[in-house]
Amino acid sequence: MYSLLVAEGPDAGARFPLPEREPQLIGRSTEAIPIRDDSVSRRHAELTPDQGRWWIRDLESSNGTFVNGAPVLERVPLGPGDRIRCGDTVLVLIHAEETHTSGGIRAADPTLTTVIILPEEKPSSVSDHQLLPLLQLATETDPAAMVAGLCTVTCELLGAEAAAVIRLNSQGVAIGSPVIRTADGEETETPLELPRQLVQAALASDRPRIALVEKGPSIIALAIRDSDLPPAILAASRGQDRPWQAKDLDLLALIGNVGALLLVSADRITHASRTERLAAMGEAIAALSHSIKNILQGLRGGTDAVELALNRNNVELARQGWTILARNLDRILALSLNMLVYSKDRGLDLESRRPGDVARDAVELLAASALRRQIDLECRPDPNEPPIPIDADALHQVILNLVGNALDAVEDRSGRVLITTSFDRTQDQVAIDVLDNGPGISADRRDRIFEPFFSTKGQRGTGLGLAVARKLVEQHLGTITLLEGNHAGATFRITLPASRSDELDAAGTRGPRALPDGDLGVTFS
Repeated sequence: MYSLLVAEGPDAGARFPLPEREPQLIGRSTEAIPIRDDSVSRRHAELTPDQGRWWIRDLESSNGTFVNGAPVLERVPLGPGDRIRCGDTVLVLIHAEETHTSGGIRAADPTLTTVIILPEEKPSSVSDHQLLPLLQLATETDPAAMVAGLCTVTCELLGAEAAAVIRLNSQGVAIGSPVIRTADGEETETPLELPRQLVQAALASDRPRIALVEKGPSIIALAIRDSDLPPAILAASRGQDRPWQAKDLDLLALIGNVGALLLVSADRITHASRTERLAAMGEAIAALSHSIKNILQGLRGGTDAVELALNRNNVELARQGWTILARNLDRILALSLNMLVYSKDRGLDLESRRPGDVARDAVELLAASALRRQIDLECRPDPNEPPIPIDADALHQVILNLVGNALDAVEDRSGRVLITTSFDRTQDQVAIDVLDNGPGISADRRDRIFEPFFSTKGQRGTGLGLAVARKLVEQHLGTITLLEGNHAGATFRITLPASRSDELDAAGTRGPRALPDGDLGVTFS
């Protein structure tokens, strides 16, 4: 058997059973379903049963008939849950036997429920201190935690077995997954029986409403409203052996007032974080595009030089062009590698190695470039440094980035770059210093040098080298800093812990971690 439930309008909450084999009028006339809405025509629309389902047609009404937002221009079939708008009134077609489950919220069989509309009573006294746990949620910066906390605190204050927040869109349809929590803050696997009549009754009132589910819980629900967001339903359940009292309804009404503010705050935090992410993404794309454009211009310049040299049979000019091409190919390779590292979290493949050996390998790769420019490039590892747990490939890239920046900073024929390592036994750490005699980094830029896409090199830099270096060093539980000193140039220092018993076994390789004590609730085979 089908019924029409009034979701919006003067008759909100009313339910009209439909005859099984007879047409039914909708309108304000005495022969129609009585709708007390002046925007509805006397004979507005007609419902007709045909082959086990209902059909609707508009009867040339003044304001038209709409099904799920679409105008009814001819006879249209209906299904359970369809929303029929006649003027300012919205009716929902429901089936008495319909049961729906979605995301832990289950609509109870309407025939097994009773919605109790309590009369307006004088509010009972509620101590302000009861709401302190709720008000503390306003300091939460995680929107998901804020909403989950609203459910948990609702359970605590009302002595409920479970509480839920169901977000609705402007049409009153549930959006997203509901949030359900028990009094201990845990997610419950038991669906919350939520009668449709209860939701509709709550939406039609400013007071909490109660539904009793046969052989089930007693549920209290309140529509949370704020001008800045669509309504939400705050519901709580407990056994029918613990009936709800007037003070429970008053307390839920107060919770709803604070809950509205929390939901608005959560939405604003979500919107702000999304906006910040989009802005950061836009800046990153702009900076990346700028870097690629500069590199491509360099490649074009080298290509033009080579082409001109071939036309003139000029070997020296061709050599200069190839030098430009090689330099810009190295730049785009470095940019690609840094982008891959920065954009993706990779686990460390730890092994026992001397950082001085890794530094020496990196310096050897750059030795030819330094020699060509007549730059003094030297590596002085500490002979007493022990092997420490490091990802050699990651540390190699860090040192390449730092030494590459140092080589870019110094002058040809007079430049000097020195890499040293030292072991501090008292601090149980190894330090790696990269020094140069370049112009140094001005005070107004020192605080930003580790920001992604911030570069002190102008068009020659991508602004990712130091950001990648910091990310990889911090994955090693180390630090990277720009030291302040009286000497000319810049000095970057990397500090790495000399021991990590949580990562390395006795053999000096990464082994399995010990499982925490206690029952994890998981069976390992």
